[in-house]
Amino acid sequence: MSKKKLFMIIIGAVICVASLSVALIMVRGKKEKSINLGKSSEETDEQSYWNPDIHGIAKSEDGYYYLTYDIDGTTLRYFDDTAKKSIAVCAKPDCTHDSSDCNAFYSMDYLSTPVYYYKGYIYMVRVDAGMAKVVRIQKDGSKREDVAELFANDGVTSISMVFHGDCIYAYDHLGHTASDEVGKEVIKKIDLKTGQSEEAFSYEGKNAAISGARSFGDKLFFKIFTYSLDRDKHEINESFLLYCYDYNTGEASMISDKNISDYYVDEDNGILFYFVIGKGLYSRKLNDTESTLLYKVDETIVRATMSYDGNYLYMSNGGAGSATDYSRKIERKIFVLKTDGTVVNTIALDKNSGTAYFGDDRYMFFAKTGGELVYIDKKDILGNYEFKKAEVN
Repeated sequence: MSKKKLFMIIIGAVICVASLSVALIMVRGKKEKSINLGKSSEETDEQSYWNPDIHGIAKSEDGYYYLTYDIDGTTLRYFDDTAKKSIAVCAKPDCTHDSSDCNAFYSMDYLSTPVYYYKGYIYMVRVDAGMAKVVRIQKDGSKREDVAELFANDGVTSISMVFHGDCIYAYDHLGHTASDEVGKEVIKKIDLKTGQSEEAFSYEGKNAAISGARSFGDKLFFKIFTYSLDRDKHEINESFLLYCYDYNTGEASMISDKNISDYYVDEDNGILFYFVIGKGLYSRKLNDTESTLLYKVDETIVRATMSYDGNYLYMSNGGAGSATDYSRKIERKIFVLKTDGTVVNTIALDKNSGTAYFGDDRYMFFAKTGGELVYIDKKDILGNYEFKKAEVN
């Protein structure tokens, strides 16, 4: 089998898992827990606004690192925020950036790796003899070094990471979703200085996975996803549980069992925004248990992925037209909302739009097939927005 064909099969498998999760029978939430959100110990940008489990772009001080793919491997590129141009991350003099000799080139060992930037270094994942390893890279691409082993992996895009303090919190976001056997899902805590690791959290269940982890204050938020599939009826009994882990105490607890497809925390005001599948967008104070419905589901959105940039909330409907029949598709849209739930604009997407990354307060990004980077300048987010291609040098 060719490398390209293998790559397409892997991507197709990931999309298939995501598509199957659209069909569901609602699990009604009854448990809510108030929490106190402490302050982060350091003034570092932990990038909680990027897609947690499809981390294909990472913000640095003056620009953004992202990846492009072809049949031979992966290329690490940098989008300069000032020049609005994209360059290969290679410090070699006179390099033409078109061969495996280039520092920006990564072999098939890095198939569909995520990319992160934290405290002056780039982090990616490579697979060596069936084991995924986190790799630390100089910001100019000049040096790579293994930090630690993560999880067994056969080249599938499934490793997600969150950075906090001097540690990585890593998990496999596909988990045991393809197995009817009881599996153990783990969040692994890795010391960035020593490479030593320990188990921070674990969960055992059938068809389960940990997903959607983000860091806010002194807490790590994440979801536990479980399901059972009725293939004859094309239905899934699906459940999302929202948890948080306290960095200081090492203890984890469930915040909500309301079948939350996605969430975001406004740290400044201590507000949890979350989308309940088949219900809508809600908000509540973290130190309270009473919630407010901000946006009720309708024919245009039954579930959502979310983000918040300090100004507006963003919800993507993912093209899902039904909460019970995953074969029904609708136009893909991203809704731009005020924090009171008022829709101030919608961004229309099509099959060629690629993967949407909500971005920061300056840009929304889209990665097309092969890794072409497209962006919307958020100064236009309320009006006539424009999809712009990153100029490649």
